[in-house]
Amino acid sequence: MFKLIATDLDHTLLTREGLVPEETKEYIRRAVENGVFFAISTGRSIKSARGVAESIGAAYMAICYNGALVIDPVNGLKIYENYLEEDLVRGIVEYAHEHDLYIQMYDEGTIVVEKLRLERHPDPDLRYADYREVGDFLEYPFFNTPKILLACEPERVPLEQAALEELFGDRVYMAQSDAHLIEVVSEGVDKGIALEHLAGYLGMSTDDIIAFGDNTNDLPLLKAAGTSVAVANAVPVVKEWATYVAEGERSEGFTEALLHYFPELEGKDEK
Repeated sequence: MFKLIATDLDHTLLTREGLVPEETKEYIRRAVENGVFFAISTGRSIKSARGVAESIGAAYMAICYNGALVIDPVNGLKIYENYLEEDLVRGIVEYAHEHDLYIQMYDEGTIVVEKLRLERHPDPDLRYADYREVGDFLEYPFFNTPKILLACEPERVPLEQAALEELFGDRVYMAQSDAHLIEVVSEGVDKGIALEHLAGYLGMSTDDIIAFGDNTNDLPLLKAAGTSVAVANAVPVVKEWATYVAEGERSEGFTEALLHYFPELEGKDEK
């Protein structure tokens, strides 16, 4: 019997419209009522995790910014935190300026940009999170941030990521949540490490956990769980690793796999 469900949001739990279907919400609530912990594991901000959880109506744990922050919102506890430091932030911003990469950072749950450019990154986080425009980052006081999100044309992403890795080496960890994005966090940060911290906090083993995902930033999460699920729209490397590959995409695949492993949830009467 699983004790923890850990899931990515975009392209996994959420529909194309960025919502959780009502039927899926009900199944998650039933699982939580049965004593299973529910954890949102996302590259998004804590405000997005909170907004989605409130729409479901279930108690939750949160892994945010690709693992840079792990919290227990119910008890108001910060379980783990590892942010990019100011000197590293400056170096990444300087590179982004030189190579025309769109830059997004985060300050206490607020999205921080030089100028909001939705044509470069139509950020679904904006459904729940506020944003602040600050002009040139190099003329703005730098601050520790949980994540820097860089956006460019999808065909440029592999080359830019390789160049960033060569410049900053093992000081950062990078992954993708979408084809046009490079997500940069501090060394020692990923969703899998964050899940290990959460499991330790809850007193669980990996065998107690089932994780759901779709992209490379979810791969550490799936590897850290005893059982892993890839939705049908997942990238090939995630499907190769997963214990179960759903036939459905996004929320349909999530629900399909959830009922595969928790068939008792479907059998309950509607409340």
